[in-house]
Amino acid sequence: LCTRVITCWLAVTLLLARLQVHAQKDSWPTCESRAYRDDEVEPGGLKLLGVKESPLGAFPLVPAGTTHEHFFQQLREVWEDDCPRIAVQIGLQPAPGRLRNWTSAALWAQHFNHSGIIMVVDPIEDYLHHFEDGFRASPHGSLLTEDGLRVMTVKSLLAAESGRKKKKERPVSFDSPEGGQVLAGDDAMRKCANGAAGPEATDPGHPCARVLERMQLPEPLEYTAPIATFDEIWRRDLLGRHVDFLQVSVGARNMPRMLQKGFGKIFGERQVSIFVFRVDHFWTKADLKRVVEWLDAFDYFSLFKLVCPDSSQAGSFSYKSPLQLAGPTTYLPISGLDFDKIVDWERMPLPQDVFAFDLRQPDIFKTVQLGDVHCDVDDTEDTCSKDSSGQCRADSTVADERPPDEPKELKVVHSESRSMTLEWRGELDGAKPQSYVLRMDPGAKEETFEHDVYDVVSGSHIRVLRDLQPSTEYTISLQAVGLAGRSTAAVVVHRTEKEETAGGDYEVVEELHCGMGSSEEVMPS
Repeated sequence: LCTRVITCWLAVTLLLARLQVHAQKDSWPTCESRAYRDDEVEPGGLKLLGVKESPLGAFPLVPAGTTHEHFFQQLREVWEDDCPRIAVQIGLQPAPGRLRNWTSAALWAQHFNHSGIIMVVDPIEDYLHHFEDGFRASPHGSLLTEDGLRVMTVKSLLAAESGRKKKKERPVSFDSPEGGQVLAGDDAMRKCANGAAGPEATDPGHPCARVLERMQLPEPLEYTAPIATFDEIWRRDLLGRHVDFLQVSVGARNMPRMLQKGFGKIFGERQVSIFVFRVDHFWTKADLKRVVEWLDAFDYFSLFKLVCPDSSQAGSFSYKSPLQLAGPTTYLPISGLDFDKIVDWERMPLPQDVFAFDLRQPDIFKTVQLGDVHCDVDDTEDTCSKDSSGQCRADSTVADERPPDEPKELKVVHSESRSMTLEWRGELDGAKPQSYVLRMDPGAKEETFEHDVYDVVSGSHIRVLRDLQPSTEYTISLQAVGLAGRSTAAVVVHRTEKEETAGGDYEVVEELHCGMGSSEEVMPS
């Protein structure tokens, strides 16, 4: 009997713990930027049509940026900072010097600090301590509260398979570019000892200061850490919540396998908005193609990040991190292009950063538009209006001297009783729209909005119309607006679905008593 009671008590305790986790997850507010990302999409609703190579090329010919700070500036122009967001960095590379945290996890807080979680995952505890101490001593340290912004550090080795069957902690070692592996303790000593880190290495704010102190102890310097997949960390520490920004900077072999196996659940549930990973000398061209195709299957669009230090706007941005190779930045499409044909792996310097954007959050792609402006992409393109054969038109030499062409292929791709989703394509040549005017009848409702880019590189756009009436035929007209006026209107007619009554058919039965009989009722004492 005692064994049964204990077993029952354990089962109830586990059930209550799970219910508490679900309640905490469900109470987490949803940011407006992803409010409708889980709406059902008609088959064929997510398409990569007419993806074009960027005017700046198909792949980067300059080294990767030192930080993602310029991207965060662009993203802050697109996303509001009025809700809890989660940023995760896996692989912590602390910058030298007092409080100089140039990691993405620290820079994220410069732009998104309303509330939420900043998580860093690394097997080197000294790096984790350096990050957390530096963050708490920084100006943003005062924002850390239990109900506001929180910092989480997770000491763990990342793996493709679960580490539950292995011992609790194991010595940390890294893959070496020369082959084999090197112990993390030996790697840390090589970077910090004998003046390798410069005169600042003994500064208490420098990550090497901790390493040098430990080297004075009689015990050998060794780092140990548990092993886990990121899916396990995501479920255990983040309660399966949506991650707005996820970065993986792990120099290791077999990264495609680690991503596909160890991140399979979070991507299978599409719980990431922006995914960033670094491609280094451990990668091959076939590896990158494999990961891009894997991400494509989950409706994520992959792009190279490109630093353009020669842009005419390079001096107009300020950064907390080093100016060299920090920005400006824009993005070159990978998804939808003939990867084998256009990417010259031998010419592309490594490492490079690859971004993957959630296709169901079209606002994220506005960062690509901003990047193109910041990198003078428009200055690299012809400005004349072209006809269908690609020749400049005789009646105009500058595209903006005439109104934009009407939106192409306007159609309804998803419809419900009180909402519908429109999709159309903008004209890739000629005058560019500054905004759109949408009119809807009955109701004579008219609204003006900026680009709702669905797939920025193909010119495809999306707009969700809400608060409609069931079983009603709507006539929707859409005009593109440019510097020289409005285009002719594209028109689509569509009837909303019939609203189904919840519960189906039923009969009304009067004087039916449901529940206990009067003799069974318990009266209060």
